[in-house]
Amino acid sequence: MNSQVNILQGIMEKQFIPYIQPVVDAETERLIGGEVLMRWRKSDKEILTPEKFLQEAECTGLIIRMTCDLLEDIMDKMLPLFINKKICYKFHIAININPGLLNNSAFISKCINFMNGFPEKKMILILEITEREKVLYSKNEEENIKRLRAHGIKISLDDFGTGYSSYVYLQQFPVDF
Repeated sequence: MNSQVNILQGIMEKQFIPYIQPVVDAETERLIGGEVLMRWRKSDKEILTPEKFLQEAECTGLIIRMTCDLLEDIMDKMLPLFINKKICYKFHIAININPGLLNNSAFISKCINFMNGFPEKKMILILEITEREKVLYSKNEEENIKRLRAHGIKISLDDFGTGYSSYVYLQQFPVDF
C-alpha cells in the first residue's frame, strides 16, 4: 500500500494516467468507445494498478482530485481527435467512480465541463459506480444524477455482483446500464 504522502506527490507530479481499454463493435469491428483504467506511473517508471493505491486514495479523499485530474487528461487526449475529425461519430468513454463522488460538487462540475468541451455532443461519458463500499442513496446524489443526465452523462454499475451490490442497490441507483 502507498501512503497518503506518496499519493499526493504522485498527484502533484501528474503520475496518475489513463489507460484506455478499447471497446469495439463486434459486428462492424469499429472502435466505439473505451473504458478508462487509472494507472500510477511512478517516477522510476514502475506502473501500479489500482489495487496498490485505490483504497488509500479513497480513505483519504484524494480520489476526488485524482478522478477530476483523470477526466482533464482524457479530455486533453481525446478532444484533438474530435476537432480533427479523426472521430466523427458518437464515442463513449466509461470511467469507474467511487459512489461518494456523486456527492462532490467539484466532481459533478468537472463531468459537466468535460461534456461541454466536446463538439456537437459526440462524446458520451459513462460513470460506472464501483461497489467496493456500502452506499446509502441520498437526495443530494439523486439531484446530482439528474444534473449529470441533463448533460447526457450516463450512469452504470461496475461489475455488478462483485461487491456490495444487491437487488436493492439496483432499485436505489437509477442506472442506465
